[in-house]
Amino acid sequence: MDLRSNIAAESRAKIVYEYLLQFTDDPYVKETLGFLMTREITHFQQFEAALDTIVPNFPPGTLQGDPRYSNMYFNMSCGEDARGPWNEGESSRLKEEWQYVEDPKTYVQETDGLTTVKPQGTDRTEEKIRKTEKEIGKQRSKEVNEANPVGEAYWSVYKPSTK
Repeated sequence: MDLRSNIAAESRAKIVYEYLLQFTDDPYVKETLGFLMTREITHFQQFEAALDTIVPNFPPGTLQGDPRYSNMYFNMSCGEDARGPWNEGESSRLKEEWQYVEDPKTYVQETDGLTTVKPQGTDRTEEKIRKTEKEIGKQRSKEVNEANPVGEAYWSVYKPSTK
């Protein structure tokens, strides 16, 4: 089960109900749509709570992000700049200091298409990342093997001919 996809689907469904509510004056239809919209909120909270019980749960998968870019925020605003926990201070999951790039076009040109960027605001290195990937890979293999002991179940029931 992909809890993140479920959370996203519940969010999208809630927005659909919000839009649908704008197109009717029928009190019974409004009540039904309101109920269904509220159930999306309930499901969102349930999936979110389930995801929170899996520690660590981010980043998903085995491969880790590149430390040169995982905490880099590009200011793409066309007007007043917005700052907040999504682009300043410490990132919530990786505990890295956000690197705010005020002028992305110039920065990309100056860093040769970001190829000369060095990690900043993080203690993660390529060596640490590779080590983490190996550890997670071993753990995932162990979990799969424990969930599917040899001789009990197989991904495929196909048995090759012994001729």
